[in-house]
Amino acid sequence: MVEGTNRIFTYRDEAGAYQLLRTETVPSGLTLHMFCHGGDVIEYQCQDNGQFTTPFPMRCSKPMVANAKPVRDNECAGQMYSIGHQINGAHLELFRSCYDARNGRVLYAESDVYYKSYFPRRPFVDVTTDEIVTPAEGTSYIKRNIYSVFCSILGDKQDYWRSPYDLIINRGHLVASADFLFVDQMSSTFRYINFVPQCKSINDGNWEKIERWVRSQIPRSSPFHIKTGGIDVLNLADVNGYDRPVYLYNSKLPVPQWIYKVVRDVASGKRIYVFLSFNSVFQKNPPSVPAFCQAVSCPFYLSQDSKNGYIFCCNPEKFPY
Repeated sequence: MVEGTNRIFTYRDEAGAYQLLRTETVPSGLTLHMFCHGGDVIEYQCQDNGQFTTPFPMRCSKPMVANAKPVRDNECAGQMYSIGHQINGAHLELFRSCYDARNGRVLYAESDVYYKSYFPRRPFVDVTTDEIVTPAEGTSYIKRNIYSVFCSILGDKQDYWRSPYDLIINRGHLVASADFLFVDQMSSTFRYINFVPQCKSINDGNWEKIERWVRSQIPRSSPFHIKTGGIDVLNLADVNGYDRPVYLYNSKLPVPQWIYKVVRDVASGKRIYVFLSFNSVFQKNPPSVPAFCQAVSCPFYLSQDSKNGYIFCCNPEKFPY
């Protein structure tokens, strides 16, 4: 049903306004309005027997795609973008991204994440620039280009990135595609204003464990609000021993030294977890706890090494981001 359907799942709230469906359960009697491009909409009702009036999956030839809309947000030090669908003249939001265009840097992205027991396959979709990120900035993530940048910044004989065929840093999602249930919503996360340069083995290691664990803690009754972003710029010693900040495109698109994830329980309004990852596989010894993190015990076990990532957990009430 989920993976085979490319229409947009919506319903009408009590005021008659369209809302995006975010949960995996549909109350009996609720009518889903399944949108496609150009005003093509089909209605399905959930019946008392647990079946819909028309069986899923439901596909269309020209599905809608999410877009990025600039919005005002006083907490964002750059330009905040709301990523969502335009339906009947309304913008229905999936997540937000705070983007600093001058430095080519995504400061953070945030979304509500709902309970789910089913995890569909990750879709294969093209990454969009939203005409916000330049094509040249986008291609800066290509591994041979990163290798060239490392040689330019750190010297031709640098040994951090030994071959243009190595894959050490790639596009790290801030809002994870797996935080969503439906294909269109998962696909909406594949955009450059939702990426930061992240060490691949850390992304695949402890960071993925954190994302999975957080999703496992979400109650059925209400979502978590999750904010993920980067802090500072990674510095590496060049061939002469001088520390150099690492940027992937001229003096833009910095590799963050730290990547954080703040988890807030929407029902209580309280921050409940903060995870902080040291974004470097090049330093083998554990880093010191940064001044902005009051370290506390993590809620579950994480191995600590440079390949999988050095992780700190911070006091949620004291964390400044």
